[in-house]
Amino acid sequence: MIGKTLAVRYEINAQVNDGPMFRMYSARDRLTGRNVGIREIKEPFNSEVSFINALAKSLPSLQVSHPALEFLHEVVEEEHQRYLISEMPKGSLLTERIKRFAPFTVPVSLATTQGILEGLDVLHQAGIAHGDVGAHNVIATPDGSAKLQLGGVWKTYSESRTAGAAVLPLMAPYLAPEVCQGANPSAQSDLYSVGIVLFQLLTGNVPFIGETPTATTVRHLQSPVPSLRGLNASIPVAVEMLVHKLLAKNPDDRYQSAKDVLNEVNTIIDQIRFGKNPAARKDTGSSSPVMETVPKLRKSAGNEKFSKPKPKLEPSEEKTKRVRDGDIPSWLLGLLAVTFLSALGVIIAFVVFLTQKPREMKMPNIVGVNVNKAREDLRKLKLNLKIVSKEASDRVDINKIMQTSPEPGQMVRENGTVDVVVSSGTRIVQVPNLLGMTADEAKEGLGALNLEIDGKPSRITDLDHPAGSIVRQLPEPDKSVPRFSKVRIWIAAPEGAAPDSLPGETEAPPSVAARSFVLNHVVKGVDWNVSVRIEIEDESGTRKVYEKRHDPGDKITVREIGYGTKATFRVYYDEDLREEKEVATSTRPATGPANKAESGRTGGNGVPAPQTP
Repeated sequence: MIGKTLAVRYEINAQVNDGPMFRMYSARDRLTGRNVGIREIKEPFNSEVSFINALAKSLPSLQVSHPALEFLHEVVEEEHQRYLISEMPKGSLLTERIKRFAPFTVPVSLATTQGILEGLDVLHQAGIAHGDVGAHNVIATPDGSAKLQLGGVWKTYSESRTAGAAVLPLMAPYLAPEVCQGANPSAQSDLYSVGIVLFQLLTGNVPFIGETPTATTVRHLQSPVPSLRGLNASIPVAVEMLVHKLLAKNPDDRYQSAKDVLNEVNTIIDQIRFGKNPAARKDTGSSSPVMETVPKLRKSAGNEKFSKPKPKLEPSEEKTKRVRDGDIPSWLLGLLAVTFLSALGVIIAFVVFLTQKPREMKMPNIVGVNVNKAREDLRKLKLNLKIVSKEASDRVDINKIMQTSPEPGQMVRENGTVDVVVSSGTRIVQVPNLLGMTADEAKEGLGALNLEIDGKPSRITDLDHPAGSIVRQLPEPDKSVPRFSKVRIWIAAPEGAAPDSLPGETEAPPSVAARSFVLNHVVKGVDWNVSVRIEIEDESGTRKVYEKRHDPGDKITVREIGYGTKATFRVYYDEDLREEKEVATSTRPATGPANKAESGRTGGNGVPAPQTP
């Protein structure tokens, strides 16, 4: 992927990170000059049409612009691979920052939390629950703040059979109790997740962790919040109470909005900045279990979690029971069921393979049969056909089978593959007349005779024939040549046509005509010498057509061959977009600049003489 240009626009520079669903790269947008993030959607999610459609459909409603939120641009597809394009925030994932430097000081932890809350406040006002707040979805910015990623994308996970199972290990440590019991994410559950992140920043660990994601959800439901001051007595009481209220088991006992939490955090930061001991608010109480005091943070061997006494539970019989199936979200149960059934299916398939081997049959005789008919006949017998080579033959007609492996009459297993050699026809053929055709039309005609174009078309300056039409060929029409020979062609080109701008020189569809577009531009709005770069966007994509330094007042005229009835020119001064102009043209395909009197040298019969190859 590194070095690839995606969608004729995004130049991929480096891989940033690799997650369960997305592999993220940094790239440069050639159109705007800005850096962007490109998430390559990994398999099997890339092949799940319902998930891809849901993701693309949801983007317009999730495109909320704010410095604390990652902006999601679009979903693009190239060669059956889908990519999610977004802005590229400066900084690093908070998970990496925590691994290297946690625990953080109280001011640093609160500053990071500030950024998360600012992003959530904007999302919630837009009616969007982030749904997946966690260190894995937070970028720690160089200025000490934070930027939230993938806000609201959690809704599309339900359209995938496997997405939930893939992201659950990352999400489980941050899931609010009500979400663990089957409720949809909400503003209140986002605030609970913020409390988990703040606890993690202050201690280096999340407060609830189990051996499995499901065990972790049980901890969210039952376990009391570990005491921050029991782990670090220097943490102000006000900060401990803030975390305690965010992590209330009952959503109604938490803060009512991200704005409320942000105000509380700002107040504590101001008090610390001016050397005051932050005072705890009197309304921070909740009905959640009392925080247990832990004298020291300890880690058990091989598992980073708190080693602490088992929490005392309520005397109620319901709370002494293990979490019932009904307390686990239906989507979690579904994922667990899919995982179990998949494993069971593999076992069953293996047993079936051992007990029911594919049946054997005699290989039918398909020699001399057209390859398409032979493929259909073999498919009815549950056999696959594979063309291993094509050979010239004066006895076997073109596209008929000359040889098979296994040979006719030999035994072959059901679902097996039959290798075949197919006739490419007689060894000698006549070269067709290609004059007046486009390179794409010639390619199709030559291919039917097992001939091909010799490399890239050469140019002849010609104003009398349509741009890109063939005006000379070697070998000449009706010449006899062996099959698989190559035919060299020359195409008409207007004088001064840009490289790779004519039909046959690019990947443009043959049905789209090449036309001439002209842009006149005066360098203005600057008082210094600037680098002027001009791009054209037409039906074949976007490409650079001009780049040179100019002084103020310089006049620039760009004549370019493009595809379609209109094109858009974009003019950049020192990579800053200064003009965007749509240019239309007539319906007549371009045949070169009309004001040019010189039409080039011509040979006999009015056909331009070829330039030196």
